[in-house]
Parts: sequence; structure tokens; C-alpha cells
Amino acid sequence: MFQKVTLKDIAKDTGLSISTVSRALSQTGKISKENEKRVFESAYRLNYPLTNAHTPVEHRRSINIALVTRHYTGEFYASLFEGFDQSTKGKKAVISLISVTHSSSPVIQVLSELKKNRYDAAVIFLPEFRAADYLELLQRVSSDFPIVSIAPIASPVMDTVTFDNYRGGYLVARHFEEQGYRDLGIIQGPVQQSEAMLRKNGFIDYIQASENLNLTWQFNGDFSFQKGKEAYTDFRNQNRKPDAVFCSNDSMTLGFMHSALRDGVHIPCDVAVAGFDDLPACTLYTPTITSVHTPYELLGKKTLELILNRLNEQTDIHHTGYTSLVPVSLNVRESSTELASEFRNYYSDLIQ
Repeated sequence: MFQKVTLKDIAKDTGLSISTVSRALSQTGKISKENEKRVFESAYRLNYPLTNAHTPVEHRRSINIALVTRHYTGEFYASLFEGFDQSTKGKKAVISLISVTHSSSPVIQVLSELKKNRYDAAVIFLPEFRAADYLELLQRVSSDFPIVSIAPIASPVMDTVTFDNYRGGYLVARHFEEQGYRDLGIIQGPVQQSEAMLRKNGFIDYIQASENLNLTWQFNGDFSFQKGKEAYTDFRNQNRKPDAVFCSNDSMTLGFMHSALRDGVHIPCDVAVAGFDDLPACTLYTPTITSVHTPYELLGKKTLELILNRLNEQTDIHHTGYTSLVPVSLNVRESSTELASEFRNYYSDLIQ
């Protein structure tokens, strides 16, 4: 018959008093770090029913973190989760993906009940959230339960780790200028999402600061492949077409290029194209696609570091509005390179 492990069993195993064991497990009173470690190691070894809520971070076997998002089919979400999964190597953290796409409960209710479901912290990627949503979440979640957003917040009210979206747009505009393009266009993301506006602002600010560049075309997208296709239709109908187009994410890039290539447009000789996210498809497509590289594993590492710091504080760790920007870079490929001039000359010779 199974016998329940008691404080007396741990005291006997460690050679410490029952009162010392009790103080260690309840985290009350003074106790040396050495004895605290002995108590928790014994408790795990004897299968004493420990809960993470009363176990110091350094003594936990694992830290359970929920990555909460609206998961949709496509490379973006697969790449995001893989990056976070890779970031847990050598750490106690365990990442679980929770999609609220088809949840019958309100999203904020799902988030506020995560602690009850034995999660120690949450990472949320919900770009559709507004300030009121974040504030409601903070009011309903326990103050000792860290939540970090990885979608940028216009006026941060909770801890945020996110890519430097503004810098990404800036890098694309600078690259286009360096390649000799002058008339530029943009397919922007959803106007209500901060990350889309930051990418657009970085791109346009660079153009406005340059004497060589003109913004000649804009299209409102929604980050979907279909909107990329619709953007191409609008582009085709323009009297003054841009030399180069910045698509604010790779899904719209693929939609735009798919329609353009089927329509006989040569990329980059007729129009150069660059995207954002640097998904695996960028290296598999023909031509290969220039895209802003977003290092998902680094995003995961910085997010986990912040969560562990919050858990280690052992005070009211409610969200401070701290924001950390993860640097991005531009992976330049065939869709926008200086080969464009060679293609132009080649096709001009053919026409002549």
C-alpha cells in the first residue's frame, strides 16, 4: 500500500529538524541556502507533493510556460514556436503552445486561469489586443504570475519583448536606395496593429529623409497571402508603378509575387520586392526573396530571461511596462539585388 510522504520522512532523510524542513517548504522563516537545497532535493527524491508556487525557482524541476496565440496554418507560427522551443535548450523551462483561435471561452478568461492549470508564466502573441484588453488582463491575473507580450504595444502596460519592427522597415528602404531604386511602394499590414505601423513608419521615415526616394504607391493589407494577391492587382493598375515594393510580411510577399510572376512580371527587373519575417519559403522560392530576418530563438531567449528574472524577484512581480527590442537584420536575396540592372539590360536587348 502506498504510504504518504511526510515532513518527518524528509527530516529523517536530510538529518534536519522537522521545523527546519517546514520552514524550507513553506518559505517562511530563516534557513540557509544549503539546507534549503537539501530539503527540496529530498522532497523530490521521496516524491513529496510539491507545488511550483511554493518552490523557489532554482529548486524547481521545470518551469511551465504557456505560449498563447491565435494559431493559424502557415510557416510563421511554426517558426515562432520552433524558435521558442529551441530557446529552452539547457533550461528548466517547458513551452506549451495554447491556441485560442477556436476557444469557446473568452481569451482573457483563458489567460487568467492559466495559473490554476499549473502554468508558472505565460507568453502572449495577440496583436489584435488593444490597451483596454491588456489592462483588463492585468486586473484579472494573479500578481505573482508573469505575463510577457511578444507583440508590440503602443503604450506598454505590461512587459514586452518584441522585434525592432521600425528598424526592419528602415533597413528595407535603405537597401532599395543602395540598389538604385527611386520610386518605392509598400503593402502595409493591418492599420490597427502596432507592429504593422512600426514597419511602415520605419520605411516611410527613411524615404522622407532621403533626397533620392519617392513613395509612389501604398496598399492596405492584412498580412495574408490573399491580400498580397489583391495588392498586385492594384499595383498592375497603377499608371506610375514603383521600382521596388516593401511587403510588410512574407505571406503578402508570396501572394504579390505569385500573381506578378503568373502575369509575366520579371522580379527584380520589372519590380524589386522585399518582405518581413525571413520564413523558410524565402530561400525556396524562385527568385529567392529578400526579407527582414527576425531571430525567433533570440526572441525566445530574451523572453525566458525576463520571465525567470520576474520569478526570481519573489515580490509583487506584476507587469511594469518594460520593453526590450530584439534586433533584426536584412537577408538580401535575388528579389531585390543589383542583378536587377543586369536583368533590365538583358530584357531590353531582347526587345530590341
